[in-house]
Amino acid sequence: MLKQIDHRGKRFTIGDEDSVDDVAGERCRRAELLERQAQQEIRELERAKAVAGPDSAGSDSRGLDR
Repeated sequence: MLKQIDHRGKRFTIGDEDSVDDVAGERCRRAELLERQAQQEIRELERAKAVAGPDSAGSDSRGLDR
C-alpha cells in the first residue's frame, strides 16, 4: 500500500481494491442507507398522489390565489 496526501492535505492510502478503510466503508454504508430511505419516501409520495387523485394536484395553489 502507498500512503499519499491529497490537495486538501488529507491522508489516504492507495492499495488493493479489497482494502477499503473503515471510514470510507462507513460512508458507503451511510450513503446506501440514505439512498434507500430516499427511494422509500419517493414511493410513499407517489402512493399518496395516487390516492389523492388528480383533483387535489392544484389544491395548494388555489388556496393561495384567494
